[in-house]
Amino acid sequence: KMALNALETVGLKGWERHTPGELSGGQQQRVAIARAIVTEPAVLLADEPTGNLDSARSREIMELLCEFNRNRGITIVMVTHESDMAGYAGRIVRFMDGVIQGQD
Repeated sequence: KMALNALETVGLKGWERHTPGELSGGQQQRVAIARAIVTEPAVLLADEPTGNLDSARSREIMELLCEFNRNRGITIVMVTHESDMAGYAGRIVRFMDGVIQGQD
């Protein structure tokens, strides 16, 4: 039941019987997010969550992560090389060669 609720939350109600090969990249990312939120974590780690998506799907995923932060209080720790996606963050820590270069 919790898994079905998580799929509905990420907009995939009715897709629970589909295999990964039948899902788009954006749908696969949303499944990964649903799997992560089903346990109601305090912190969600997202490594390049939009790396393989087009710009529309990337915005969709980022809005979803922001919603979880706002409405559920989940802290999102995200790694990205995309500056436009980093713009969704409330705090940005920049690294180069494993060393903190600055914070915004």
